Amino acid sequence: MVATKTLVKGLIGHIFLLLVNFSVLVGIIESLNLFEDGLSLLNFILLSFMLVHTFILLTIQLGIQILEIIKVRPPTVLVTYYFEFGEEETIPLHILDPIKSKLAVIVLLLVITGGVAFYPIFAVYGFLLVWGHLAIIALDPSQIVRYFGIFLNWMPPVILIVGVVIVFSILAIEFRHV
Repeated sequence: MVATKTLVKGLIGHIFLLLVNFSVLVGIIESLNLFEDGLSLLNFILLSFMLVHTFILLTIQLGIQILEIIKVRPPTVLVTYYFEFGEEETIPLHILDPIKSKLAVIVLLLVITGGVAFYPIFAVYGFLLVWGHLAIIALDPSQIVRYFGIFLNWMPPVILIVGVVIVFSILAIEFRHV
């Protein structure tokens, strides 16, 4: 019974984290449209830094999450992960231990240099955009057909690219620690 309860909590946690990650991805993609408006140099540099920074953190987050789903572990939120442990405590995931893994050093630098602020900003922005689009779809059925056409055109190559990146990420992580 305890194992079932733990599995259900892990499943709900992974679904919620995937929704948050999807919102972050939508926020990043929609933020790319801001470059068309002719930003000032400072805003251009800041937005570029935020987008690249968050995209790198998002890809690592998704790679770690896929690895945890495969190994049937509860989800890890990288933005808050390192704040859960004291100075003397050992970090349970060797991949995320900065002493044992270069990937963990990169994650720690990303978290320290703004991940705690940028990730939630893009998550909230993406979440609001998703709900805005869902409201438009509910009010106008012709939008359903339009979005379905976009989906059919873009999803096969996107799924292929995401699948290849995930497979190579998992293989690289697993073979590095074998």
